Amino acid sequence: MMTGGAKFAAASADESLAAEIGRDVLASGGNATDAATAMYFAMAVTLPSAAGLGASGVCIVHNAKTRAAESFSFAPQPAPGAIKGQSFMVPVGPRAITLMQIRHGRLKWAQLLAPAERLARNGFPVPRALSRDLQAGATMLGADSEARRIYGKGGGTAVTEGDSWAQTDLAATIGVLRQRGGGDFFSGNFARLFSTQITSMGGSLPLDTLRGALPVSGAPASESNGGFKVYVAPAPMAGASALAGWNNQAPPSSAVPTNTGGISGFAAVDADGNAAACSLSMGQLFGTRVIVPGTGILLGAMTPDSAAVSPVVIGNPNNGEFRFVGAGGGGPGAAFATGAVARQAVDRGSRIGPILAARRGQGGYVNAIACPDGIRSYGGSCNTGIDPAGSGLALIANVP
Repeated sequence: MMTGGAKFAAASADESLAAEIGRDVLASGGNATDAATAMYFAMAVTLPSAAGLGASGVCIVHNAKTRAAESFSFAPQPAPGAIKGQSFMVPVGPRAITLMQIRHGRLKWAQLLAPAERLARNGFPVPRALSRDLQAGATMLGADSEARRIYGKGGGTAVTEGDSWAQTDLAATIGVLRQRGGGDFFSGNFARLFSTQITSMGGSLPLDTLRGALPVSGAPASESNGGFKVYVAPAPMAGASALAGWNNQAPPSSAVPTNTGGISGFAAVDADGNAAACSLSMGQLFGTRVIVPGTGILLGAMTPDSAAVSPVVIGNPNNGEFRFVGAGGGGPGAAFATGAVARQAVDRGSRIGPILAARRGQGGYVNAIACPDGIRSYGGSCNTGIDPAGSGLALIANVP
């Protein structure tokens, strides 16, 4: 909580290093979209099991200045040809994030990708969130030589929590995007390399398919709450599930996940009341379990869970005020859980920490930030917290 008129800004993510990067972006003058962009690329490095560049997903941005919300949906689109008998998703996420940052970001693109590139190139201690996923899914990666090379540490064992881990191929990919812009991923030299490498693996992703795979931007699905709007993902993503949680319907599952299940989320709000949240899906834990050689990119799998994600953002289209932003992981129940947490935080005025402590991950891990009385009207009500069942982190930024 912030008091004494201090400005409030915060970042929360399913993986701790990404949350720290989001907080640092906010502290350096970036807005919520900048923080979300940086966390997207960071989590591709630190939690590729649930947030790789091959993931599907959706982001929602509440722009306090325009008083409008916009969604950026990169719904699962199957590639023309499977690899090793597995259908995989065309990677549309980098294109969606590029568009989102152009429309709503404040800082320079290169500044936002640099932290993820440094982590991948220089190495970092394997975080608990990824370690948990590896404990559940390391054997799934054994059939792919690139996955064994990147995730292994010799002797047939996978890296574990605390091990120093670098991903030089992924660092080079992010470096190209940092220097040349996100457009190179779907229409430049990198796109040609990516398409050629997939062909060499026996799959098919023609350059024209990569160029033609577009994210969908526009108004999110929504429901009124007084003068506010509860914004969720449009179809075919799981906005309806998030609204079911908001409306106190019976949960689809109360099980507590033990790993990400290939689904993750992150959220940010800045001192001006802008908010952004993204929910991502690899389709299943570690996606296809196939990495494209020379790129470090883990391909997402086409499954029913590929579209089972939705953030929740609550803003006022009349005055630009903000009340809640959240996104979850741990499985397809996370969208419902995020909606349920939003209802408790906003209508009941409960603090995020106690809400998450009481839920203990039921249905999924939730990353949430709330200002139940409005960030402009009374920033002292703003708060965030950590889901004790997950391995993420929520941080308040010291903003100038």
